[in-house]
Amino acid sequence: MKPDITLIFPDSPFLITKNMFPPLGIMYLSAFLKQKGLEVQCLDVGGLGHTIDMVEADTVGISITTPQRDSAFEIARHLKEQGKTLIAGGPHASHMASECYDDGFDCVINGYGEACLYRLFNFEQSGINPPIDELPYPDRDCLPIKEYEQYIDGRPATVLMASRGCPYNCSFCANIKAKFEMQSAERTLAELFYVQEKYGYTAFTLYDDTFAISKKRLKIMADALENKDFRFRCFCRSDLLSDDICGDFARMGMDTIGIGIESGSDVILKRNMKGLSVAESTRAIKNLRKHGILSKAFLIVGLPGETHETVQETMAWIENAKPDDIAVSIFQPLPGSDVFNNPDKYGVEFIYDGQPLWYRGKPGKYVANVATEGLSPEEIVRYRDILETTYKPKELLK
Repeated sequence: MKPDITLIFPDSPFLITKNMFPPLGIMYLSAFLKQKGLEVQCLDVGGLGHTIDMVEADTVGISITTPQRDSAFEIARHLKEQGKTLIAGGPHASHMASECYDDGFDCVINGYGEACLYRLFNFEQSGINPPIDELPYPDRDCLPIKEYEQYIDGRPATVLMASRGCPYNCSFCANIKAKFEMQSAERTLAELFYVQEKYGYTAFTLYDDTFAISKKRLKIMADALENKDFRFRCFCRSDLLSDDICGDFARMGMDTIGIGIESGSDVILKRNMKGLSVAESTRAIKNLRKHGILSKAFLIVGLPGETHETVQETMAWIENAKPDDIAVSIFQPLPGSDVFNNPDKYGVEFIYDGQPLWYRGKPGKYVANVATEGLSPEEIVRYRDILETTYKPKELLK
């Protein structure tokens, strides 16, 4: 039967390994629409090498994050030539709707799209999404899930998401402006055990922006998972990683936690509304180490306020805290972020040469699109390379 809609996940040029994470966004959409009786086709252009020649439906939804913008718009142009009806969704579309319309999209969905997308097929239905606990599990059968290659502690792993959004207000973040929602611990555990039973996975990346916001939920999960032989990775803010939180993470089988450290300078953290301190980041690494959990520090060079001195502070923090791994990126002004909307307020200059700011640069060929009051774009790139090559464990350098 011809599908009612084809959902496409575009190429992600910033990823070195493109088939690591299955696209949960379109999997959630597929599950919701199928539950309502629609026929859905899903394609992953970057991760699985699908092509637009495989599109079967007359209506096509394309999920767009900002780094995927170029790939998504190229796909849209080809499909428009075929007379397809095009729907844009995802963070970039939510913040840059007029650009999507200019590039040929017929409709743009702002925010999470389950109910709104279905409403396009049935105008009698409400456009309000149900509570997060009432959403069906992601449709893990819409794509060959076993072709995604991620490993945790040597085990094949997959992805699970237990919340939507983020309650924090970092200046550089471009989250969809929707209310923060968490699944109940019971709902998350039910999905986890379901995926274990059906697909055989005992290792999961918990892909929430910040997993430990609710201590109560985490404790319930730790109680249920202790001694169950699961392994996990997740992401968390450093100010939440107290000794007891890390203890609960250890009980549930946490292998590695990625922490958005961003900078080793309190000046930078404060200016960019991070809402935490360098001391809290150091304490988080210490607590994780105490409980046998690996730490991966995510750092950004070139945030508003960055100078030679603040980069030196970041170097000193790495040497002092000694995270197990680091990942260093260059600050990119993402549409929808406060910095993007108010560059003068943050003292940054966007380097614009006629190309969209947000997708220049390819893996291994880094380009800075901003200058701060203290650093040029070239200096930002140089410092990024110094941090990565000096402090990333040599066995992890690629």
